[in-house]
Amino acid sequence: MLARIPLQKNSREEDSFNCMGMNKLDKLSEWLKDAVQGGSKAPLVSQSEQKQQVQQAPLKKTRGPVIHPKILRAIPIGGLEEVGKNAMIFEYEHDIVVVDMGFQFPEDELFGVDYIIPDIQYLVQRKERIRGILITHGHLDHIGALAYVLPDLGFPTIYGSALTLGLVQRQLEEHKLLKHCRFKVIDNKQTYQLGQMRVEFFRVNHSIPDAMGVYLRSPAGNIVHTGDFKFDFTPADGVEADIKRMEEIGKRGVDVLFSDSTGALKPGHTLSERIVAETLEETIAGAKGRIVIATFSSLIGRIQQVLQFAQKHSRKVFLSGGSLEANFEIAKKLGFLKFDKDLVRSVREVTRYPDREVLVISTGGQGEPMAALSRMATNAHVQIKIHDGDTVVMSSSPIPGNEKQVRFLVNCLAQLGANVVHSQIADVHASGHAQQEDLKFMMSLVRPKHLVPVHGDFYMRRAHGNLGPAVGIPLGNVHMLDNGNVIEVKDGVVGFKKEDIKVRYVVVDGLGTGDLGSQVLKERETMAQNGLVSVTIKMTHGGRVLGSPFILLRGFLVGKDLDKSLKEMDKRVRDSVIKLQKQNKRPSVRDYENIIRSDLAGYIVQKYNKRPLILPVVVLV
Repeated sequence: MLARIPLQKNSREEDSFNCMGMNKLDKLSEWLKDAVQGGSKAPLVSQSEQKQQVQQAPLKKTRGPVIHPKILRAIPIGGLEEVGKNAMIFEYEHDIVVVDMGFQFPEDELFGVDYIIPDIQYLVQRKERIRGILITHGHLDHIGALAYVLPDLGFPTIYGSALTLGLVQRQLEEHKLLKHCRFKVIDNKQTYQLGQMRVEFFRVNHSIPDAMGVYLRSPAGNIVHTGDFKFDFTPADGVEADIKRMEEIGKRGVDVLFSDSTGALKPGHTLSERIVAETLEETIAGAKGRIVIATFSSLIGRIQQVLQFAQKHSRKVFLSGGSLEANFEIAKKLGFLKFDKDLVRSVREVTRYPDREVLVISTGGQGEPMAALSRMATNAHVQIKIHDGDTVVMSSSPIPGNEKQVRFLVNCLAQLGANVVHSQIADVHASGHAQQEDLKFMMSLVRPKHLVPVHGDFYMRRAHGNLGPAVGIPLGNVHMLDNGNVIEVKDGVVGFKKEDIKVRYVVVDGLGTGDLGSQVLKERETMAQNGLVSVTIKMTHGGRVLGSPFILLRGFLVGKDLDKSLKEMDKRVRDSVIKLQKQNKRPSVRDYENIIRSDLAGYIVQKYNKRPLILPVVVLV
């Protein structure tokens, strides 16, 4: 179910960074207050004046949404108040180009929600103007929402590198949308004309091969969007970032740089994949028993390294995890993975080989409950049972929010006898995101007039913005946007328009249809925190109660006096029916259910200081 939930905002005074709107914490808490707790519905109030404004041309009147003459508009609809659901709109007059369309895993407060995706209402109203969706790389926080939004956008052409589009096509095939889609495999030496905008791509390093940055030119000005990136002079796939191209782009002129902020809190340079490779090989060479290496299924370069080390040290490789197997096949088909044909065996054959010849590559390093490594840790994996002598390498770092699950996973593996190696004790993982010195290097190459930190929570982006003056970008030219804010370029002048497109939280909730409204979230929160009390009562049409009410408690603890409590609840239900019949000579089913819910809630609060979800059902016979 795709659910669009309105997001209320409050005003906030301008700071030295030209910060627009509320930060993520304020916005999420305000939304939760409204959606979950039935709180304030304060209207949007105007933003404080910005120091730098674009000179506005009069808007053309059209039958559809307005056209902004000779202005390049950039509008983030995801990725600027969270880590995930990255999506950015670039609009010049009648033409729109979108960069990335990813999803985000839900916050703990969004009970039962599968994913959060960008709000595309602005694009839907202008879908005939979309000239293409540019995908910088194949991670789900950049491609995961495509299957949910493409039908509403009219299936515009998707541009990306070969591996990126291979991963996109797998996602779309799972949703039975592939036959409707159009793709263009990009060449980073070519220029693509998308309406009045011209787009070029340049190669960057990331934790997945074939990642690209975007250089977009328009009559109003030029921008660079880095996508996710780092600088690695010894990358796992052997392909370095196109530094000369970035320098050339900088000389041609860049008005605004939209740059990855995920690693902005960390000083220095991001660890090279060469260091990780050395540590992995030492671990593989020194292990006496089986080796299980848990990593992201998209870390194709690291998987290639593991294949080489397995071959060198006479081990067979076994894959465990659906997404890993699918990505492995795509990368092999496209030539990103190369190995001897007898090296990789089916996981069903793993018990045929002695422990010293076994190397398993697995998913589940983030503690996902149903992933392969989690099943191993709980002895639920059919083929692989962890025992003394096994070495488990966690070749990934916990994504923010997953730390608790990862600790539980490591603890379970250790209890089963495994020697667990992780990034806190050895260099077995390198981030795919630029740290502070890499961020400054990107700015010095591209030489933008203005900087917009993207991809991260507010504190990450602010840390990124603080680096600007070190490379000649004054703080007044560092712009802290929120999702839905608009930054504009006209004749090389950059600034804000007093406009917010009011993006909303859009969630994917199972396979159903309909809106996930505030009442649903409130009920889910109530059940999670206080449990459920279900009351079923049979009555005649004349109002006579038949038998005893059937009362069911779930997630609601009443202690040792269960029978006594159920009897008291039974009495309260009957008393409620009698009370209603005295007040109303012709009560409806809903009237009965409402008074039972109200009276039973009052008793439970008074007796147990709990507020479970109460579900009365009246059956007339």
